[in-house]
Amino acid sequence: MTASFSYKQALPSTPDASSGISSGVEVRLQTQAIAIECELAPIMRNPRTGAIVNFLGVVRQAGEIDDVMALEIEHYPGMTERTLWGIVEEAQARWPLDTVKIVHRIDRVPLGEAVVIVIVAAQHRSSAFSACEFLMDFLKHNAPFWKKEVRRDGATEWVVPHPKNEHATIRWG
Repeated sequence: MTASFSYKQALPSTPDASSGISSGVEVRLQTQAIAIECELAPIMRNPRTGAIVNFLGVVRQAGEIDDVMALEIEHYPGMTERTLWGIVEEAQARWPLDTVKIVHRIDRVPLGEAVVIVIVAAQHRSSAFSACEFLMDFLKHNAPFWKKEVRRDGATEWVVPHPKNEHATIRWG
């Protein structure tokens, strides 16, 4: 069964809401693969947008063990979405943004597939770059996601949060 949970908040001047969010905010959790081009295309059509910055997090081999085949991602329904919305609201308070989109996978995500995409659009690149980095720093440190590596032999191991994630948030004040 495919699950998807989404909140959208479009600004009044959304040019073409039927083809996806082109301005405003969207936070979405889903089990299906992230269609990167489909996530970006509507935002590129917004005539106010001059800069689009995105971060794409991908399942990778980690550490000294190279037999990771997938990540299993668990979350706390309701709390996860509220936390992501709070991070987005903080970014909007700091920078003038046209669009913010966070799409995060849940359940099993195979090696080499996208786990998360964060897209930020603004009139100017400095706001888009800063906001995207801010969003990822706070998502990594604050969002209630738990990740378990699945190895080739079927063994699993929980991923321990890295202290650098907390340090990354401190610089934002």
